[in-house]
Amino acid sequence: MSWTDGVKNFFSNFNATPRMGPLGYILGSAYSPLVLERDMPDRNWRDAYEDLLALDTGGKMVPDAHRKAEDAYAAKERYDYTCETISMCNTLLREWDKIDDRFEKYCKLTWDVGGNESYGPLGDRVRSMRKKDTENIIAHAKNTQLEYETVKDMSASSQKSHGQWITSLISSGALPGWRWDEHISVDGPLMRFARTKAPPELAISFTMTEKELSEQFVHGQPQKIGLPLRLPPARLQALRDGVIEAPRSRIGPQRLFVPSLSSTLMQIGTTESFKRPDGSRSTKVIIKNQLVNGRIVEKKYLQQPAKVLEEIVNARKSMARLKTFFVEGPQVDPLDEIDSINQVFDDMFADFEGDPSLA
Repeated sequence: MSWTDGVKNFFSNFNATPRMGPLGYILGSAYSPLVLERDMPDRNWRDAYEDLLALDTGGKMVPDAHRKAEDAYAAKERYDYTCETISMCNTLLREWDKIDDRFEKYCKLTWDVGGNESYGPLGDRVRSMRKKDTENIIAHAKNTQLEYETVKDMSASSQKSHGQWITSLISSGALPGWRWDEHISVDGPLMRFARTKAPPELAISFTMTEKELSEQFVHGQPQKIGLPLRLPPARLQALRDGVIEAPRSRIGPQRLFVPSLSSTLMQIGTTESFKRPDGSRSTKVIIKNQLVNGRIVEKKYLQQPAKVLEEIVNARKSMARLKTFFVEGPQVDPLDEIDSINQVFDDMFADFEGDPSLA
């Protein structure tokens, strides 16, 4: 047996164990909704499976009102993101127009006083940067608009990443007796799923990343359940102690993202099932966000699926920024490059800055 076949055989047996329950089916079955949606994408397999799972675990199908509430939030969140992104792209293009105007004024001024050679290299730099940046900005705006057009009519569940969707099975009450933790790793979101209050023979806890799930269900690679490296504890402690600060640029003001002590470092989610006065059962979602400063912020939601989704999305955004900061370094505001060019102008032509026409 080859190593690859051995891995497949291991996970096939692992997923089939009773302790894995429905998650074993989702991760290992050829009829998993995450497999079916890849092969037959014209149907919402996720919602269908969630309803079946809810009925199988003694609950009711997910109410239409809950899904509509999630859909409304997802649509607004995507629309707002698209508008903000395109607005930023337009701002950057306008700033480049201003750079062009200012450069022409500087060129004319230095030419008039015999300094025409001073702006040759700068002109080459500006034109090169402008061409490259403008192409990238326009492409980014077009891609953002295309992404919006692609997903704007999709349900919220279809827009969720694979790990987010598995998490939502727990938060909706369709998968009772489980909890989720979400951490930051060098590979992005790292999720841990575990049974709660399970007898020893059913107790289980395992981790996976969104990257691993994407590789498996999008690219058809073998299943993985690993433990990617988390963020360096020393870096986190340095942030808590106020040691890490935004570095200063030699030219131009830097507007960098540096995580705050109120950034979300980890999220833990559990559910409680209870009986209503009318005899029906309902699910309360308890979410705990651990912040960088060590505080735990707990929130409880009852019949508020859109609020739960928003809480999960916001925590992911915060953790994604933390991951980027610690793995790739501080992120510079897109306007910084333009600020740098303006600073170069200021330094090279300081003698002419008294002329208000050059501002």
